[in-house]
Amino acid sequence: MAHHEELRAEEERFGSILPPPPPPGSAAADPFRQEPFGDEASAREFSDADLKHYGASVASIALFDGERMLFACSGTAVPEGRPRLRLARFVTSVRLVEEFNERRNRDDNLSIQVRLHDGHNIVVHDGFLGLYDDHIAIVSACNMFVPRFVRPVDVDPKERKFKPTHMIAAGRAVGENSRSLMVIGVGIAPSSRGLVSVACGITEAGLGGPVIALIPGKPELFAGVIVRCENGVADYLPTNALRRRLEHFQILAQKAVSFRGYSLPKGVKCVVPSGLWVSIQRFKSLGYPQPPPLVCEFIGELVNTFEEDFGRLLTWEGYPFGVDQRSYGDYVWDELDKEVVTNISRSVVSLSSFKGDVRCFACTGLLIKWHGSEGTRTVVLISASLVRTNRDKIDKNLRIEVFLPQNQRVEGRLELYHQNYNIAIVSLKNCLYAIRPRDIFEQPEKSPTMVVAIARNPSKGLLMAAKGEVEPRKRSKLKCKALKLSTCRIKKAGIGGPLIDFDDGSFVGMNFNDESRTTPFLPRSTILEVLKKGFDLPSQRGLTRPMSLGNDAPKKYWWRVPEAYWYHGGLDVDRNVLPPDVGRVLQ
Repeated sequence: MAHHEELRAEEERFGSILPPPPPPGSAAADPFRQEPFGDEASAREFSDADLKHYGASVASIALFDGERMLFACSGTAVPEGRPRLRLARFVTSVRLVEEFNERRNRDDNLSIQVRLHDGHNIVVHDGFLGLYDDHIAIVSACNMFVPRFVRPVDVDPKERKFKPTHMIAAGRAVGENSRSLMVIGVGIAPSSRGLVSVACGITEAGLGGPVIALIPGKPELFAGVIVRCENGVADYLPTNALRRRLEHFQILAQKAVSFRGYSLPKGVKCVVPSGLWVSIQRFKSLGYPQPPPLVCEFIGELVNTFEEDFGRLLTWEGYPFGVDQRSYGDYVWDELDKEVVTNISRSVVSLSSFKGDVRCFACTGLLIKWHGSEGTRTVVLISASLVRTNRDKIDKNLRIEVFLPQNQRVEGRLELYHQNYNIAIVSLKNCLYAIRPRDIFEQPEKSPTMVVAIARNPSKGLLMAAKGEVEPRKRSKLKCKALKLSTCRIKKAGIGGPLIDFDDGSFVGMNFNDESRTTPFLPRSTILEVLKKGFDLPSQRGLTRPMSLGNDAPKKYWWRVPEAYWYHGGLDVDRNVLPPDVGRVLQ
């Protein structure tokens, strides 16, 4: 029940951005009617020049809302690139994207159909609209049989020593007339590095179709792709410019594009896939990168998220869902003393920082007793990564939310931070109830061997625990010399979480994450040296800004956090690098 309520809330929050679907009977609900083009003279030239192989290069591309066609144009097959997943790629006019974005509504039920001629029949495949710029868009089709009968045009630049005597444009219609290509004559214009405008009576059905140059005694040349047409004038992007665009789009790259740290090329955008609008808006609100093209459609995976679980999970009382214990490790919750488990569940919280409505970071924190001049006060000991932004600077203006299940969410305030040791103190603007803050200042010093790393999931509130041992001889990949290591294996949500003694649950240190098979932690003794004891927090002294407990960190102390990225073994792995049956292991 709670899960359905969350989904409805997301639909209302993100789906309301889109307009409602058009009412039945309105002009906007009428189906699109494609206007054909062509002339007999150009059709004869096309036949005489033996250009029938272009039938395997030109597709019709139609946009549908359910069963209703909204728009149709053509597409020209281009080289697919180097990903392991076999694709057929078509370049078409950005006009398709404009219609897609304009016609999108809250039903989010748009689809693309690609019609091709396989030499015998017209076959229909699902198309996926991805990258686009001011002039062109890329539509991809994925089917193990598609690349066999698709013939990409040659986009390699060639010197034109002979001027063409004729130029024709081609396109493919939707429906009964789709078996043969529509062709029409094109006026000849000087070569250009940008768009070329020519006289041509083509209609929107030919947008995205090829322009072909005919030279007596020479093979025909693919001259470009039509991107605009109006009032008897058509603009086409010449071959050399198209190739540069495909290279800029990273389709024609020397190797498959890695999605780790991926960002869209300058001036290039990506369509939000139909049916995934709410999901992708949610990813963006959580601070995650927008998926690269085709990754969501082909069930890719977002890696290194704050929501990834580790170790063994422990639900809170009244948790309404089942728990999938897919993580690794001992059944540590059954091995810990019941009083220790109760203390953990009432002192370990999840924190998130926000800039506006977009989450910047999430981590775990420990409720502790702060000893000031007027007694103790409950605060949260956290990693300063919660409030770090670009280039590791502390952002003192982020909004902080503290979460303790079931439904206790209060606003936090940054009070103290230390750049070198990456720790911070957050106070609570409102009370949390039924808590047991830890007094890390008063407990006796110990050197345990067996330890447990604790964290709380930021979305579900589940506790996570991973058991391990302290590694006295190894060093962390992070530069801080005070760090020690344990064999507990955690994920990003465990950053800032406590490392406790397996025997009695006493506080050992604060956990960090460096993507290795061990977990670095800052020992309690170092934390106490930084925090000391007995002074009032800035807010208790009437100050409005947080206070630094040390000098700004030099570069060698920067605390890097694993960035979230999208992964798909068929799209971001080069087919010529790995053997066909070798996968990639995610850490």
